[in-house]
Amino acid sequence: MKKLLLTTCLLLCLFILPSCGKKGFDEDKGTIIVGLECAYAPFNWAETTKTNTNVPVNNQKNLYAEGYDVMIARKIAESLGYELEIEMLSFDGLILALNSGKIDLIIAGMSPTETRKKQINFSESYYESNHVLLLDKNSSYVNAQTFSDLSGAKIMGQKSTIYDDLAKQTKEKNSSVAYQNPLSTVPEIVVAMGAGAVDITILEEPVAKGIIAAHPQYTYISLTESFDISYEDKVVSIGIRKADTDLLNKVNQALAKISNEERLAMMELAVSMQKE
Repeated sequence: MKKLLLTTCLLLCLFILPSCGKKGFDEDKGTIIVGLECAYAPFNWAETTKTNTNVPVNNQKNLYAEGYDVMIARKIAESLGYELEIEMLSFDGLILALNSGKIDLIIAGMSPTETRKKQINFSESYYESNHVLLLDKNSSYVNAQTFSDLSGAKIMGQKSTIYDDLAKQTKEKNSSVAYQNPLSTVPEIVVAMGAGAVDITILEEPVAKGIIAAHPQYTYISLTESFDISYEDKVVSIGIRKADTDLLNKVNQALAKISNEERLAMMELAVSMQKE
């Protein structure tokens, strides 16, 4: 009988109560853990020297997180009265880490797409930017104005992001564009561009500015034609577990205290201080 009851309880946890063993945010623990990839400057990047503004990375020895996302995370943590902790994770793994309870928030330049909204909740947006084309200053495409001007260009976007979607869209608008299979991070794509494997990558404007600050051989352009893109894909928001509705409300209240002027100033600062 005891074995039967134990088996029944286990089955309930596994099948009837999917949240069994997965706790929501613990308001009494005194810390809030934010997940990001530390490879998406100026939103976030990694440093090896401690400063007055960067934050130690929990799961990486002698590594510190810095950037616009970190600035936002610090303000959120301060407003909520928690100590901030950072976990460095692949972009693809952030939602899984959030739902498994490894992290409490995703603050990683993530757009609140409809697909992602099925898995997690999102805060109000904390940044909105335009998408541009990054390329070498000496590229034959540097004066491109329309999609038809990109014929033959090798285009790549970051895996599992709107950038890859827009690279595919460019191919749809001009069939002679050479769509390249995506890489996992923007720095990897920049290396591929330097090696001549990629002509153009599509990025948010502040990301492009950050790359140009570190690699002055590049520039960016905006086409006169627009991408087919929703508002949700233009903005970035904070990811929160579905169960943590109280935390979602508190995060939105904390974001409301940060004016648009302050957000723009923070992004300009992040671009200016970005390190390779």
